[in-house]
Amino acid sequence: MRMMALTVVGVATVVGGCASTEKVLQKPPTEVFRTEKSVQEVTFCLANKNNTAALEKPDGSRVVLIKNGYGGVSLAFSVFPDGTGSRIEYRREFGTIGGIWKQCVGLKDTK
Repeated sequence: MRMMALTVVGVATVVGGCASTEKVLQKPPTEVFRTEKSVQEVTFCLANKNNTAALEKPDGSRVVLIKNGYGGVSLAFSVFPDGTGSRIEYRREFGTIGGIWKQCVGLKDTK
């Protein structure tokens, strides 16, 4: 019984430490990218490569969140219309994740 209680406390600590969506989106961007690709094309690419969905905002921007196994946000991408292309604000909260997303923002290096 004591071991189960410790496990529950441990899981609660890990989950409690996970980043919330609002917390991550309020941080300054880790990096900002610009691409000639449309908002729709960029968000489809990010969502498709990461098996998630994009949230469409009233201002025409979209948000793609990459979460860890506990539901905490690891990476957040805010994609805004920018002329005929897009501006992507990338926010990294924690963790290591593959670089496949780089293809979606126009970077060649996926390492």
